[in-house]
Amino acid sequence: MKKILLGLVLFSSSISIAQSISPDVTATAGAHFAIPSMQISWTLGEPITQTLSNSSATLTQGFQQSSISVIGISDYDFTYTVEAFPNPTIDVVNIVLSENVSEGKLTIVGPSGITIFTKNITESEFMLDFAPYAQGTYFLNLSNTEGTLLHTIRLQKLN
Repeated sequence: MKKILLGLVLFSSSISIAQSISPDVTATAGAHFAIPSMQISWTLGEPITQTLSNSSATLTQGFQQSSISVIGISDYDFTYTVEAFPNPTIDVVNIVLSENVSEGKLTIVGPSGITIFTKNITESEFMLDFAPYAQGTYFLNLSNTEGTLLHTIRLQKLN
């Protein structure tokens, strides 16, 4: 009888402290920003789960999912080619465009997200001087004459 009573006491005490649930997430990246009028939080790598609600409550399953918005993705026309080489580069980048790209604009966006160079496209082959730029990742954006982004190339600049 003592063994049964002792087993029952140990079992009931282990159930009461067996598990605790806390709002933690393991994600590859994330941040939280707030100003007086609004706030935004995000995580990268967290699965999307369902949100349930009724007239009195909302249950959000997940930590960064108060609402889900699906954004459409435009289909791009890939009937042209854009080459940028060498990549990574130290000083000069050669740009070769296909024959059907005769007009448009090429912009270079620096590591800080600021456009640092713009060139109107007038030829299918040209060179860009990257020697004065610092080491980092740059984006070469090709746009048509209406300003629609057609192609982006990530370029690595080395010292």
